[in-house]
Amino acid sequence: INLLDDHVVDVLLDAAAMGINTVEREGISYSHPAKFILVGTMNPEEGDIRPQLLDRFGLSVDVKGEREPESRMEVVKRRLAFESDKAAFEAVYKDSERELAESVVKARALLPQVNVTDAVLRKIAALSIRLNVDGHRPDITMLHTAKALAAYNERTEIINDDLKEAAQLVLPHRMRRRPFEEQGFDWNSVAHILEADE
Repeated sequence: INLLDDHVVDVLLDAAAMGINTVEREGISYSHPAKFILVGTMNPEEGDIRPQLLDRFGLSVDVKGEREPESRMEVVKRRLAFESDKAAFEAVYKDSERELAESVVKARALLPQVNVTDAVLRKIAALSIRLNVDGHRPDITMLHTAKALAAYNERTEIINDDLKEAAQLVLPHRMRRRPFEEQGFDWNSVAHILEADE
């Protein structure tokens, strides 16, 4: 996503903000409703993303290669097993995949019952302010993520662990960094912020 042309980024931002996509090409102009979720990958070493686009990504995760020999070996073994016999490989994970799908369906049904208290909203606001993120989109996204985590864990109450996990998914790519500043952040300090606000 950090290698997209500026024109494409502008079109994405406009469509996301207005909910309408307009296609204009060779004398033809056509507009249609556009409701979508951006999913993208990037290598930070290849350049930054414009802040307006970066803010449109609700959640982010860092993907890194395995650093333990046993874990790396397991990755290779699973890949070889998949290449050798796809059907047998799928059969090995069929039950766990079904259980995961059932958990998601249950969480979806429970989601409307998850209680959002002023205390939860206060903690979210405190985190965003303390970590100096702009706008209110991070707060809203953190709330939705914490609710989903609570529902997935079969609870109707949001707990600090939900908020901490949500913060780790929602805030890192929104946090301001000064030049040459380390990208790491001590997420244990989030627990202190949450506990201090109780």
